[in-house]
Amino acid sequence: MTDDNTTAKPKISLTRFIIPLVIALIAFGWFKGYINGGTFKNLLAFIFILGAAVVIHEFGHFIVAKLLGIRVETFSVGFGPRIWGRKWGTTDYRLSAIPLGGYVKLGGDESNAPIEGEGASDIPVEEQFNLRPRWQKFLVAVAGPVMNILTALTIPFIGGLMYGVPVPPAPIVKEIKQGGAAEAAGMRIGDRVVSFNGVENPKWDRIRGDVLLSPEKPLPVIVERDGQRVSLTLTPAKRVESGEVMGEMGFQPDYGELPIVVAGVSQDSPAA
Repeated sequence: MTDDNTTAKPKISLTRFIIPLVIALIAFGWFKGYINGGTFKNLLAFIFILGAAVVIHEFGHFIVAKLLGIRVETFSVGFGPRIWGRKWGTTDYRLSAIPLGGYVKLGGDESNAPIEGEGASDIPVEEQFNLRPRWQKFLVAVAGPVMNILTALTIPFIGGLMYGVPVPPAPIVKEIKQGGAAEAAGMRIGDRVVSFNGVENPKWDRIRGDVLLSPEKPLPVIVERDGQRVSLTLTPAKRVESGEVMGEMGFQPDYGELPIVVAGVSQDSPAA
């Protein structure tokens, strides 16, 4: 029969490292397109994102342990030798040499001693993590992943507040290619496509996909013009690109006002 206050030392917990690593890989995939640089810059960016994900993860363990009165011996940003730090209360806040994450050393918890080092031996019984009831250990354990999840939800929300949420353009015709399939079908600038190839209220991606896959095949189209529904037939022109045959619709959507975003500036250019 086991007791909640068991002092057995478990094996090294890999969950606290794997979860932030997975989240860092996902975040790096999202932001990679905004990184203007080669392999070295990408590597630095990944290290930074991984480090941030692990620190946020460990902060979850830290804050819940503090709230429950559990001794936190060390809060480290990075692994390895201590470079700089300061001790406030009973916690040593430090910056370590290897910037691949971080860790929180809880009093009485030796599960990650090979990485974090041995803990102090004079910690009061009431402040030791390993002597706490299981529900408190559970709260401390799940606090790390919860912090990562909350961060993952918060970043897109803040981005949406700052930059807005992309909205696909309405299916309104802005430009018609002279002599193209749309002109031959009788489409006009300002027409709103309300049905395309049997699909009501289609998105531009759906329209474009149907056209690409239907070269020289008649497609039924219904547009709204001056409050009236007008039935048309669009036969996409055939074009060959990279050896593949595809359809061409001959008109462009109205994208509205698009913001101009500078992705990068060359050092020798006038804009630098």
